[in-house]
Amino acid sequence: MNIVSRRYRLALLLLAGLALVGPTAVPLHAAQSSQPPAATPVPELTGKVWLNLPSGTNLTLASRQGTVTILHFWTYACINCRRNLPAYDRWHKRFASKGVMVIGVHSPETKAEGDPANVAKMVKKLGIAYPVLVDSDLLNWNRWQQRAWPAVCLIDKQGRVRFGWEGELEYHGAGGEAKMTRLIEALLRE
Repeated sequence: MNIVSRRYRLALLLLAGLALVGPTAVPLHAAQSSQPPAATPVPELTGKVWLNLPSGTNLTLASRQGTVTILHFWTYACINCRRNLPAYDRWHKRFASKGVMVIGVHSPETKAEGDPANVAKMVKKLGIAYPVLVDSDLLNWNRWQQRAWPAVCLIDKQGRVRFGWEGELEYHGAGGEAKMTRLIEALLRE
């Protein structure tokens, strides 16, 4: 058996194995549902440095009960993250009047990105108007078991993560913004 045949067989075995696992085995990819039991709350946000909130104000997910929340993890030097920012801004403008809040969690990839002053400058420069939690120590990143920048989670009115997306929303024409917009609308109707 030549090397091409072995690689082909290995690829087929890998694909067959993935098919057995199914799409819900990998959480929060491409707007797949991840409906946890109703009693499972989302991890609460932790941290003291909030941008775009009144000084000294903190925001909690518990205080968002009864409303839909869009939570996204990003870092300012990541081009993939920056490509998603316009979609988050459109959601912020479109759904704020319906009680939906976009919350950014800035989780740095480098030391410079962890400096709250640098984050504040970039949030202002990028024109981000919704609340941003500065997660310099990656506490929220780890609590939410994140593994990729960017990532966005849709939290329903009961405080459960229902849908998510990792990566650029429009990578290779994925149509992520439209898909996630439909899911936000569906959560609002519940």
